[in-house]
Amino acid sequence: MGKSFIEIQKIRQIWVVILMLLVNALAIYHFAFDLTAFVEFAPILIVLFVDLLLVFFQLKTKINEKGIYYQLFPFHLKEKIFIWDEIAEANIRKYSPIWEYGGWGYRYSFKNGKAYNISGNMGLQLVLKNGKKILIGTNKPKELTEFLESNFTKYLK
Repeated sequence: MGKSFIEIQKIRQIWVVILMLLVNALAIYHFAFDLTAFVEFAPILIVLFVDLLLVFFQLKTKINEKGIYYQLFPFHLKEKIFIWDEIAEANIRKYSPIWEYGGWGYRYSFKNGKAYNISGNMGLQLVLKNGKKILIGTNKPKELTEFLESNFTKYLK
């Protein structure tokens, strides 16, 4: 086959950027105008850590003849894989990040299983042969659907 699907998602939602800028402005204001803040470095370090986390936070998905690879950096330092022999079915579906998983990122729901998502409300829903459910978010549902339909139709339900 030789073909593969690759998607890399990063945080680009305007509301996240605005919130990040507001928190940074508050931290800078506090540090600059409050003389006691010079000894309170912990809040500044926390803000800088969250900034770095948001800048480098990304979800990488790769699908090829071996299986479905995913990496939610910085939680996963290396790619993880579900080989095709482990997968019972795969579907592209619309979901509610808040109601089904409690938000975005690395999430777990007793009812819906694990989710790895950055933005949006579309995902690749996997059901493994052992019954576990995993949802991997996508911002390219049309391209992903076409790729799966062209190469892995036996897994689509």
